[in-house]
Amino acid sequence: LFAVDNCVEDWRIAISWRRGMQLLLEIIVCAIHPIPGDFYFMWPTSLKQTVQSVQVPVDIILSLPMFFRLYLICRVMLLHSRLFTDASSRSIGALNRINFDTRFVLKTLMTICPGTVLLVFMLSLWIIASWTLRACE
Repeated sequence: LFAVDNCVEDWRIAISWRRGMQLLLEIIVCAIHPIPGDFYFMWPTSLKQTVQSVQVPVDIILSLPMFFRLYLICRVMLLHSRLFTDASSRSIGALNRINFDTRFVLKTLMTICPGTVLLVFMLSLWIIASWTLRACE
């Protein structure tokens, strides 16, 4: 029988410590999600010099870190960008030693269509901030 390993032993070439830690952090961020069920904890509040306790659902605590998943939007934007997928752009970038990362794509989009990028950024920031303030109150 012939075994096909598809060069599995060469995984150490592509994975450095930095990339491995980044992958681990991404897995942890994507694993955060609210727990099914109704679980509460007591949160002490002080209003007008009186200390009270309020029941707060655990879902709120776990929902706030879920916004860290928004980095996936930047990754999708990078991977589906015309600069990243176009062979001529990639070859010119490689000759000029340009890294096609999210920062470069955002700068290029800000040059091409600044109004649209700022509008999308501001709307998403307002939506996230309003939900966060609502959840924290």
